Amino acid sequence: MRTVIIGGSGHVGTYLVPELVRAGHEVINVARGSSRPYLNDRTWDEVQSIIADRNSEEKNNEFGKRISKLKPDVVIDMICFKLESARKLVESLEGQVQHFLSCGTIWVHGYSVHVPATEAEPRRPFGQYGIQKAAIEAVPLKRFANR
Repeated sequence: MRTVIIGGSGHVGTYLVPELVRAGHEVINVARGSSRPYLNDRTWDEVQSIIADRNSEEKNNEFGKRISKLKPDVVIDMICFKLESARKLVESLEGQVQHFLSCGTIWVHGYSVHVPATEAEPRRPFGQYGIQKAAIEAVPLKRFANR
């Protein structure tokens, strides 16, 4: 599978990207700069890296188009922080991707009743950050719910 990960060289991506490569995915990392992952791993030699300024490209409605042109089967968005960004990206990829994953935050669950919290736990987001991330996660869930 051709997997595009947006923001894949950060903390979670440092561990996720090598696992994807080892699982046989063709991985393209879209990053805002040329930062390296936290830990060296030879699998990164197999990863195509693309530098993109998401904020600038979104202002011109180009970011979603750019991701779409990469012809992904899977998109993992690690760094979406604005609801409108999520909407535009999901719209650009509709009908093209098999899987769209949006990395959220534990803050979308609110205070934990059960640890670890599962996807089935009720969501009680708190703080502006948690509320915004919950709204962002809802975009692909609503858009792709009937697939």
